[in-house]
Amino acid sequence: MEVIRLLQMSDIHWTRQLDSTDDYTDIREKMLEDLGYYCQATGNKFDKILICGDIAFSGSRDEYERANTFIADLCKKVNCKDDEVYTVPGNHDKNVNASSKTVREFLHLAFSHHDKDVDKWWEDILGEDFSFIKKLFLPFAEYNKFSNEDHDNPEPFMVSALDNRTSEYDKSPMFWRTEFDESLNGHKINLYGVNSALISDLGDYDTDEKRKDGHLLYLPKQAYHSAKIADGVINILMCHHPLKFLRDSDDIAKDLDKRYALQLYGHVHIADSNMENNAVHIFSGSLNPGDINDKRYLPVYNIIELSINPVNKEQDVLTVKLCVRKYNGENFNEDKEQSKEYRVILKKHNTWVKERQQEETKQSSLPDGLTKRDVRHRFKDSPRAKDIIKSMYPEINCNVSAYMRNQVFLEKVRTDNRWLDLYNKLNNE
Repeated sequence: MEVIRLLQMSDIHWTRQLDSTDDYTDIREKMLEDLGYYCQATGNKFDKILICGDIAFSGSRDEYERANTFIADLCKKVNCKDDEVYTVPGNHDKNVNASSKTVREFLHLAFSHHDKDVDKWWEDILGEDFSFIKKLFLPFAEYNKFSNEDHDNPEPFMVSALDNRTSEYDKSPMFWRTEFDESLNGHKINLYGVNSALISDLGDYDTDEKRKDGHLLYLPKQAYHSAKIADGVINILMCHHPLKFLRDSDDIAKDLDKRYALQLYGHVHIADSNMENNAVHIFSGSLNPGDINDKRYLPVYNIIELSINPVNKEQDVLTVKLCVRKYNGENFNEDKEQSKEYRVILKKHNTWVKERQQEETKQSSLPDGLTKRDVRHRFKDSPRAKDIIKSMYPEINCNVSAYMRNQVFLEKVRTDNRWLDLYNKLNNE
C-alpha cells in the first residue's frame, strides 16, 4: 500500500448514563458527521481504528456495551472492518474498588518507590507467587472481556492472570501484537499495545500539586522491550499514559525510541505531538475530556496517514502526517497549529525488499480480498479448531484454555507463513 490511514482517539470515558442525559452525545454525533463528510469528500477510508485507553469511566460492562455501539457506528461511517479496532486500557478501564483493593494499593506504593532493580524484583515475584501478581488484574475483568470477546486484541498475560485455572506464570507475553496485513511499500508494520495502568489506583486522581513527580506508575520491561528492531519493519506502540507518568521514564524513553518509530499516547486530554530521537510521539487529547463547559480541554480526534518516501538508494523516509480535528462548540475543524508532518529516517536494503516481495507473492495465493486476519477469525469461530491444531501442529498442548491454545497455534501459523494451509483446512469443514 502507498498510504495506511489510521483513526486515532483516546479517553472516551463512557459512563452508564442514558444517551439523552449525556452531554457528549451530541459531540460524538458531530464527530461521526465530520468523518462522514471527510470520507465522502476525499474518497478515503480508514484501515485501522486505534483507541489509546479510558474507553470506559469505571470499568463496568454497561460502559463497554455503550462503547461497542459507538464503535460499530464508527466502523460503518469510515468503512473500517470491525475487527480492525485496537485498544489498550487506561486507568478508567479498571474497577478500582474490585476485591483485594488494599493489596493493590500496597503494590502500587511498593513498585513506585522500590529503589532497587524493580524489574528483577517483578520477575522474582512472578516466579515465587503468581497469585500475588494476579490481584493486580482483578479490576480489568470487564476490560478483558471487551478486548478479548468483543475485539480481538487481548493481552495474553492479562487473560492468563484472570483465568482461575492458571496458578503459575505460563510465560504469556505482557503485550499484544498484530502484524498489519498490508505492507507499506514493502515495509512490514507491527502494532503493539501495552498496559500502563497496571498499578494505577485511586491516588492517580490526585492533583499535580500532590504528585509533582507524576504518578510513578510501573511498566514492566517485559511489556515494552519485546519489539524486534529489524530493517524493513516499522513498529507502532499504543500506551495510555505518556512516559512522564512512569517511574524510570528516561530509561524507558531511550528504549522505546529505538524500537518504535511511532508512539501513541492518551490520558492528558490535551492534543500534542513531537519528534525526538527519530521517533514520533502523538498525545491524542480526549474525545470526552470532562466538564463540557471547561474550554481548556476540547474534544479531539486524530487522522494519521503513513507513507514511505525514498531519500536515496540507502534510505527511505516514513512520513507521518497528523491531522488534529478539534471541536469548537458546534463542529469539528482542523487544528492547524497541532496538525503536523514528521519524517522518520528508515534504512533501505535491496535484499530485504526482494524477500518481502517474494513473501507477499506467496501470501497473495489466498483468494482475492481475503486477508490473514479474515482467516484468523474464521479459525477462531470454527467448531473444529482443536482438530485443525492437532493436524497442523500435533506438538501444541491443547489441554489449556481455548484462547491460549489458539494464540500459540496462530503464532506458529504466522511464523511459518501457513495461512493458505489453514485456509484450506477450514474449507474442508
